Parts: sequence; structure tokens; C-alpha cells
Amino acid sequence: MRAIIRRSYFNSRGYFASDIHLRDPSCKPVISSYHVMFRIPYDGCGTQRLISREAITYSNTVEGSISGNFYSRNRNSLINFACKIYNSAGAQSIPSVIQPPYRETPSRQFVVKFAFYDSPSFSNVVRAAPYYVLPNRDLFVRATLYSAQPNLMLFTDTCVVSPNPHDFTTVASDIIRRGCVRDPTYRSYLSPDRRIVQFRFRAPSFISRYSSVYLQCKMVVCDRYDYSSRCYQGCLGRSKRSTGDGDENVVTVVSRLQ
Repeated sequence: MRAIIRRSYFNSRGYFASDIHLRDPSCKPVISSYHVMFRIPYDGCGTQRLISREAITYSNTVEGSISGNFYSRNRNSLINFACKIYNSAGAQSIPSVIQPPYRETPSRQFVVKFAFYDSPSFSNVVRAAPYYVLPNRDLFVRATLYSAQPNLMLFTDTCVVSPNPHDFTTVASDIIRRGCVRDPTYRSYLSPDRRIVQFRFRAPSFISRYSSVYLQCKMVVCDRYDYSSRCYQGCLGRSKRSTGDGDENVVTVVSRLQ
């Protein structure tokens, strides 16, 4: 998680930026001229996790500490915040454009973050929602797997562009289908981290005929050392069948492009 807060807010409360930290006092922010920025792990810095049937909620607190005359430190809670990840059909109506990329199994929990970038360097994320694009423009996509379990990896099984967020077959453009590249403009970018998948494709020409189009991707989460899993099978043609069907976790993410 990431939290960016104006320094002027803390100054108004009588704190310097150097006095600010998370629930764990050792977790300090990155300080700039006008803001402080916290990078908050899901499993560290005092982050608390609450699991319910509807969602997983991660919460933390920004605190301020002021040194006294006798070297004592008084800690005061300044900002409480939480990130809620839904796991229900009703969560698709939340105003985020991206369906909840989350699934939980009894043995593991994970989150998949799906984002567009403005160049192949994958340094500047596109924060606008919806993301307005022109036909034949190159789009850069990164999917990142977050989990407390270190030995997981991410694989792209299928990605399809459609003007209907509920129908990706009638009018659609296949980017990848069952691990097989269908779009000649597709290019993958290798990452040393097996939990990151990043690729490029060109926006199909038919998007100019619709007010909105959507990208649906089915991502598979596997054990990194299970070489018989779907993640290591690559392209599956019509005559091939996955030897591990049903063993991996499939996450479906839908993003609005226009």
C-alpha cells in the first residue's frame, strides 16, 4: 500500500516530517519538499489484517512522536487508514473500474494488482480512470502478484479486448488465448521477479466505434517450483489439455480502456 500526505498537515499539528512514522516506529516515510510518502507492506510495519467473508481489510496508523526534556517520547495517532479487498460478487459495483483481483484459498492468500503504464520502461503508471486511448496506440500493462507466501508465480493465460464488459466473445480481439499469442502487436517484457508479468499490445482499431472498451485478463497463480503447473505449460492449443486443471488459482481482472 502507499500513502501520500501533505507535510503542511503535520506542521499544523505541531510535528516535523522527521517525527512521523507508522505503527511500527522504525517504518519512516520518504520525505519530499511538500509531501511524505509511506510504502506499507501487507505483512509488516504494524499492519493489521482482518479477514471476513466479504473482504480482507488491511489497516495501519500514521503516528507522530515528539521528544521531551527527559528523553521520553509521546506517540499520538494522526491518521488511521485501511485498504479493503472485496471477495464477493457485489463488490463489482464499487467505483474502481477494475473488478476485485482477489481470491483466497485455505492454504494461501494473494492479491493481483493490474496497471497501465505510459512507456516500456514501466516507470510511470497511468492513474487516470478510465484510461483514454486512441486506435493503434501501444498500451503497456503490468500485473503484480502480492502474497505473504514467497514461492508463488504469475502467468498470463488469456487477455481479450471487448466493448462489452460482460461479453468477451461476440465482438472481441484476442491478445492472448490459453497462453498462445493471437495479436501480432503483442510483446512481453521479461522481469527478474516471477510475480510480475508485463507486456505491450496495440489498441484495436474497432475501439473508435464504442464509447468504452474493456480489457479482460485471466491470470494464473502457481507454485514457482511446481514445473507441472499451468504456469510452465505455455501455449495450449485445441488438442492440448492442462495436466493441472483446477489445481491453480485463476484471477480474472477487467479494466476499462476508453
